Amino acid sequence: MSKHLCIPTFVICVFAVSVPAQEVALDSFSGIGARAMGMGGAYISVSDDFSGLFWNPAGLARIERGTVNWGVSHDRFRNISQFFDRSSTLELRSTRIASLGFVYPVPVYRGSLVFAGGFGRNQNFDGGLQIDAYDTIANFDKAGFSEDKGALGAWTFGAAIDLMPRLAAGISLFRWGGTNRFLQELTLEDVQRVHADTIRIFQRFESEERYSAWGIQGGIRYWHPTGFQFGIVATAATPLRVSAELADEFEDEFEDRTDTYPRESFSDAYEIRQPLTFGMGIGWSSGGLTVSGDVHYGDLQEITYEILPLNIAPNVDDFRRQYRSAARLHLGCEYVISHWGIAFRGGYYRDPVRYVGGGSVPEIQIETDRDAWTLGFGTELEKAVTLDFAAVIGGYKAIEGNRADRVRAVRVLASARFYFFTGL
Repeated sequence: MSKHLCIPTFVICVFAVSVPAQEVALDSFSGIGARAMGMGGAYISVSDDFSGLFWNPAGLARIERGTVNWGVSHDRFRNISQFFDRSSTLELRSTRIASLGFVYPVPVYRGSLVFAGGFGRNQNFDGGLQIDAYDTIANFDKAGFSEDKGALGAWTFGAAIDLMPRLAAGISLFRWGGTNRFLQELTLEDVQRVHADTIRIFQRFESEERYSAWGIQGGIRYWHPTGFQFGIVATAATPLRVSAELADEFEDEFEDRTDTYPRESFSDAYEIRQPLTFGMGIGWSSGGLTVSGDVHYGDLQEITYEILPLNIAPNVDDFRRQYRSAARLHLGCEYVISHWGIAFRGGYYRDPVRYVGGGSVPEIQIETDRDAWTLGFGTELEKAVTLDFAAVIGGYKAIEGNRADRVRAVRVLASARFYFFTGL
């Protein structure tokens, strides 16, 4: 019987498909706003629409007409996993409301005062993998999958004001919230009859995590008559609260019997102190052309547990060792043909994978870091509605133990701005 008890533990060590719940919330950038993402997310020095609440609230001071904003996103995820001598593909799709909000410029005689509020979803957790191959180390045929499905968003309210003729400041308050559902199934079968009595092992694990936190972001934006523009933002948040509902079940088949372990459910909760994050963007505009570049940085190695889990051992026990420090870089451009009322956009961003494991979990070797190319298009209809569209195509390659993952993600965003008059 001691042999039987050791097998599930060995299986979990070899087939480590579950991603820590912390990772999806701390290391997943998706972006918000079709116009912003069409420009590769290089938006700190621009930020002159509703999505500026998330990029740089100071940019709201440029807005002269009130708007009601709505956006939707469609995400496709594909991971081709090579496990020993076979490859398997997992594909996920999801469509979600991306944003809903308003922007209201207060009528003033000099300068600018703008308020904005609403909801935005800027982190997508969808991901996973699938395997179906013979493990020559464990001597089991392994078939299974793991997948995450969820997102993180925030209700937000902010304001921007002109401090000087060419300098504006802004602030945004956030109430973050989101969920992630993780599901993993794994079947091991002794097809070559290597093990003494074990024929088949089945494992199923599922969890649902809920995230919540408060946050604040402040920013400034400067622009010069020559077309140069510059922005800085800083963001802080309260500890991220994670509440989890978990369940697992096992079934072991032997030559003379089958042991079925009933489904066991349990719950837990913990808090993670998040680091300060900073962003800086520069840009230049002239004759309908805008080019911009941003850098964002937050040191995830500074993360610590404010409250530890009580019933489950955390996957990440050493943030300094299991995460790496890296900056996220964005480049973008926009060209507006004003007499046609259309705009073309393009961009690129590089968002290195921070979670690299190690210690109590397998190490992850990043072969090709996470990045994406973006394209966008916008049009104004009768000076009453602006429609924006964007496509983001990216991915990365990584190796974890005897498994290699080739991830490809495609995101399509569409948004609409409906204008209303707020003049004196």
